[in-house]
Amino acid sequence: MKRNIKYQLKLFFSAAFCIWIVVLGFVWLQYKAEKDLSRTLITQRVRMAVGSLIDAHIKGLDVEDQLESLDRYFSKSDLNEISISIYDNHSKKLLMSMGDVRTATPPTALLENAESYTYPDGSRVTILGDFYIGKDKIFYYSSRTTPDGDLELRTYLPYSKQLGAMIHIKTIYWFMLVGIGLFGTVMVFFITKYQAKNVALLHEFARRVATDSNFIPMGDFPPDEIGDISRQIVAVYNARIQANVRREREHVIALKAVEEKNKVKRALTNNISHELKTPIGIIRGYVEMLLAEPDMPAEDREHFLLKTQENVERIVTMLASLSTMTRLEEGANNITLKEINFHKFIESLEEEMLEGGMLGDMDFVWNIPADCEIYANEGLLTSVITNLVKNARNYSQGTEIGIDVIGKNGNYYTISFYDNGVGVGEEHLQYLFDRFYRVDVGRSRKSGGTGLGLSIVKSSINSMGGTIIVRNRRGGGLEFVFTLARVKDGQSPGHPGETDTPTTDTPTTGDNTPGDAHGNGTDAPDTDPDSGRQA
Repeated sequence: MKRNIKYQLKLFFSAAFCIWIVVLGFVWLQYKAEKDLSRTLITQRVRMAVGSLIDAHIKGLDVEDQLESLDRYFSKSDLNEISISIYDNHSKKLLMSMGDVRTATPPTALLENAESYTYPDGSRVTILGDFYIGKDKIFYYSSRTTPDGDLELRTYLPYSKQLGAMIHIKTIYWFMLVGIGLFGTVMVFFITKYQAKNVALLHEFARRVATDSNFIPMGDFPPDEIGDISRQIVAVYNARIQANVRREREHVIALKAVEEKNKVKRALTNNISHELKTPIGIIRGYVEMLLAEPDMPAEDREHFLLKTQENVERIVTMLASLSTMTRLEEGANNITLKEINFHKFIESLEEEMLEGGMLGDMDFVWNIPADCEIYANEGLLTSVITNLVKNARNYSQGTEIGIDVIGKNGNYYTISFYDNGVGVGEEHLQYLFDRFYRVDVGRSRKSGGTGLGLSIVKSSINSMGGTIIVRNRRGGGLEFVFTLARVKDGQSPGHPGETDTPTTDTPTTGDNTPGDAHGNGTDAPDTDPDSGRQA
């Protein structure tokens, strides 16, 4: 508070000083102008009186009568002490006068420097002002000669109270100027008080910011320029605080993401270790048995060797799947896409699956438009379809597998892959894309799955710029709905990130982590995701 008052007084005295400097300067200039104007008006009246006498002489009129008229006029005015004396210019004899006759003349030095002027009528005049003759102060003196040189008219106008009142500024004018100065001073006081309040608020804001880390300014400033500046400062401060909060929040999120990533890595390591223990244990048991019984019958030996080979293949398949997923996750931006006619692609893939017996006893139906052109990686797309087929064949317990185009927009086709099997429990849907997740662990391992097939499916779809969800069908079975980039006229193939973000017509089930459908894994893809690339 003391600081505020001290600042206000400094601001007030500085502004008041400036106000009074301006007022006094104006007073001085106005006083000088008024005084000069009054002097000019008085001098003109005197000159006109003398001029009327010169005119009367030039016109041959009675100069004395004119002088008496002027005497009557001036006797009733503020210039009643004026003295006009008329001399014979040749003999210097006084002929007539008005007022007190003054015979003394101004000092020679003044006359030599005095103003001299010749009127249009030929008369000459010498004019003086403000000088003393003895003890008398003369306000105005002039000596004028008629054009014919016969007469000299000497005019004296001494200072008097009436004349002083005419020259000096009226008292009311001084009161008015003082009133203006006082009014300006009062206004300055309130203005400086108002401005000092603004500065005090800004000072308090700076003090709270420096001392209170939890201070949240509200910007309670008046609606003026300083208030606007103060609010801008507060806005910048709040923006910085919010940025710091966001940075801290992002830091916390980043730490949690790192922690979650480490957690996932640990879980993955544990899952890999757990998944490898079973086949390695089986292999170890068979090898030890073969070594312990060298005389084992050939039929039993061949059986154990075949089982050992199956588990070795299982380990190889699992490692290949992990390698594929790692390449997909780390090199998703490097996947090159090309134009693929999805109708012809499925038609060709169906022949291969039938020839290879991949469908088993299930029927494969599909409905793809002949002009369905997509951007995809041929190797990854083959991996997606074959893994979904194997998953349905091994775990759906259905009789039919289908694939249809169920929608499209300007950028994407929406595709449905389904079966008519038993589906899975709703509680398992959100985990189906998780690595190594199984609904029925025992049944899945008997089928030889690794638990990574659907993880690879999701990673492959994402790498090609699409999305995928899974849900139970109303008529039974499981349905995977995914999107693939659509080829548009005049568009060149590129990375999926160059197109708009795809969307599906149904909400995504589960989180964004990959996993397997039916709770079961399928074999790793036989096709390299880099195959089918364009140079």
